Amino acid sequence: MTTMPAPLREVADRNEEHVRAYRSSNLIVLLEDPTTPAATKDAVLAHVAPWSDAFQRMISVRAAFETDPQLKELALEHQQEEVGHNDILADSHRSGRTAGWDPVVEAGAAWFVDQFRTLPGLHRVVLAHLVLEAGSLTFSNAGSLAFPGNAYFALHDEADEEHIEMGYRLLAERQDWQLGEVTELLDHAWQIITMVSDRIAELARRDTVVPA
Repeated sequence: MTTMPAPLREVADRNEEHVRAYRSSNLIVLLEDPTTPAATKDAVLAHVAPWSDAFQRMISVRAAFETDPQLKELALEHQQEEVGHNDILADSHRSGRTAGWDPVVEAGAAWFVDQFRTLPGLHRVVLAHLVLEAGSLTFSNAGSLAFPGNAYFALHDEADEEHIEMGYRLLAERQDWQLGEVTELLDHAWQIITMVSDRIAELARRDTVVPA
C-alpha cells in the first residue's frame, strides 16, 4: 500500500467512509442477499450493462482530454486494461434480457463523462481510480457471491484493487491538488454512483416482480 502523507490519508479515510456506505446500498444488498430470487439477480446484469458501456466512454474521454504527460500515460494504461470489459460482462451471463434506456442511469453516466472532459487532471484521477474503481470492486465482490465463477467478476476482483492503488500512488507523488476540492468531488461522485446503483436495483426488482 502507498505510504500516505496526512492530506492523502484524509482523502483515503473519506473515500473508505463512502465505500462502507456503498456496501449498504440497495444494489449491493440485493446481490449479497441469499433470498434474492435468481431472476432478479440476472436482471441486475442486464440493467448494469448500459452503465458498463458508459464506463468505456468515461475512460476514453479521460484519455482523450488529458494533456499532462504523466497523467496521459496513466489514463491510456487504464483505458487499455479496461477495453472490452463491457463485452466480457455481456458474454459472462447471457439471460436474453436487454435493458432499455433509463434517464437516471444515463444522467449519472453523463455527469461522469462531463467531469472527465472538464476537470483538472488529478481530479480525473480521483474520479477514475478512487471512485469508479472502488465502486466497481465493491460491486464485483457482491457479484462474485451472487454469480460464483462468473468471469467478469473474477477479473474485476483482482484488476480493480490495482487500479485503486494507481490513483493513490499518483496523489502521493503529486502535490498540485487541494484537500477540500478532492473531498467535495468524492462526496458528489459517490452520490452519483449510489443513485445509479439504487436505480439498477429498482429496475431489476420491477422487472421480476411476481404478480399478486
